[in-house]
Amino acid sequence: MPKDPSESIKHSQFFYEEELVGATFIRAFPAMPVGGIQLGAYEEGREEKLPIWVARILEADGFVKVSGEESHGLKSTELYKLCWKEERNEGLSELPNHFYPRLRQLLASLNEAIKNNPTHTLLNEHRQSFMKAQDLVNCRLQKILHLAMERNPLRHSLDLLTPEELALFSSIREEIDTWRKKIISPE
Repeated sequence: MPKDPSESIKHSQFFYEEELVGATFIRAFPAMPVGGIQLGAYEEGREEKLPIWVARILEADGFVKVSGEESHGLKSTELYKLCWKEERNEGLSELPNHFYPRLRQLLASLNEAIKNNPTHTLLNEHRQSFMKAQDLVNCRLQKILHLAMERNPLRHSLDLLTPEELALFSSIREEIDTWRKKIISPE
């Protein structure tokens, strides 16, 4: 994982998009390249494991139905519960795998839904989800800053950091340690 926090976000997004997800072909698919990957011919009803980004393309074109956790992604209600839990815990709470890429996907899908059909309900859900996302991120940032200032943070706390948060933690901790050394140095 890259040390640069911004690069770690890109890295994490890449690994999320490459995760395999179950997909069932709902209509026949001829052999053809999709985004540089050569897919074979698949008959209707066949189940395959595909990278998330490929499954999304094929789902948008009406070829597959994605199954499992990725078929629904992160829901607004799940985000609200995670935020509520994070705000009430003194330490870090555990987040689901690939939380931040899934959060970005939720917000992007709400934006897309609003473009296609701007209802009051969708606008309200987007506003609430965006606010809860900001609340959750700010709450976790405060906890990460506190962890970075500790001399010996608990291993359990560090294990609860997402890859993106761990890169941020390491970067902040390094800056704090450098500053501490320089501020008390006699030279």
